[in-house]
This record gives sequence, C-alpha cells and structure tokens, in this order.
Amino acid sequence: MPLSLVLVDELIAARRTLHGGNAGAPRRLVDGNHEGAALNRACVVMLSSALQAFVGDVFLACSQKAFGRVLTAPEIKTYSATWNRWGNPSDANIITLFLRLGVTDVFDGLSWQGQSTKALKDNLDLINQIRNRIAHGQAIQVNGSPYPLRLSGIVRWRNIAEQFGNRFEAHALAKIR
Repeated sequence: MPLSLVLVDELIAARRTLHGGNAGAPRRLVDGNHEGAALNRACVVMLSSALQAFVGDVFLACSQKAFGRVLTAPEIKTYSATWNRWGNPSDANIITLFLRLGVTDVFDGLSWQGQSTKALKDNLDLINQIRNRIAHGQAIQVNGSPYPLRLSGIVRWRNIAEQFGNRFEAHALAKIR
C-alpha cells in the first residue's frame, strides 16, 4: 500500500503558483499573516493526514501477518475500532500503536541516506507539533519557541514522507514474527 501524497503535492503546487516558491517573505495580508500562510498550514495538515492513514494501513497489514490470516471486511471493521483512534502520526504514537503487536520500537533500524532513525523520529515529531498547533488555532511553535513555517521546509518533509512511505511497510512487516 503506497503512501499517497497527491493532495499534498497539489497544495504545494498551488502555493508555488501563488508566490513562486522563492525565498523571501510574501506580502503581508490585512490580518498580519503572509500570503500563502493558509496553504502552508494546509500542506502540514494534509501531510499529517496522509501519514496517519498510511501508518494505519501498515498496522493493519502487520496485524494480519501477526494473526496469520487475512481478516474479512467485517473483522477489519471490528478490529479497527479497537485501535483507529491511535492519534496523529508522531513518532511516539506510532511506537505505541505497534507495541500492541509486541514490536518495541517499529522505527529501530529504519534509516536511509541522509535520514537516520533519530532524524526520522524528530521530523515526525516536528510535523506533529506543528500540525497540532495549526489544528487548534494556535501560533506555530515547536518545543515552546516560535517556528517559521516555510514552503522549503514543507517540501523537505514531503520528500522525507515519500521515502518513509517507500520503506516503512516492508520494515514494519519484517518486525512481525
């Protein structure tokens, strides 16, 4: 099951069209926000949503492997109700989700060139902190400090998510005995 980033890509394209995606602050709007701020925020929320759906799908695949059988549609519905409110895709929430299957740290050993396991966890935590601030209508902060949400950072997270999506399912399935 692939991680779909189609909607994130559409938002990034809209954001680039609006301001060109170049460095430098876009013009300020009447309310003090910069032009494109809403699209930047939407990108983060959509990226988080895509990651959450993907991780849930991977968890279901891992569960079926652990159970030794493919669940029927009614079984999936009943089973999913026991874990489908696991939270946003922060590193801590993903680790806790996979603990249900006896996997101590599903991220252990998941890395690729330029992205260590720790860096991946840190990026997922960063995306989650920002997503939470956006979803609750709060000023964007990370670890209590203001955080400038820029298109370049969003594109970097999107690319990390893509690589995560290419690797996570096989990595997680290999942890199920």
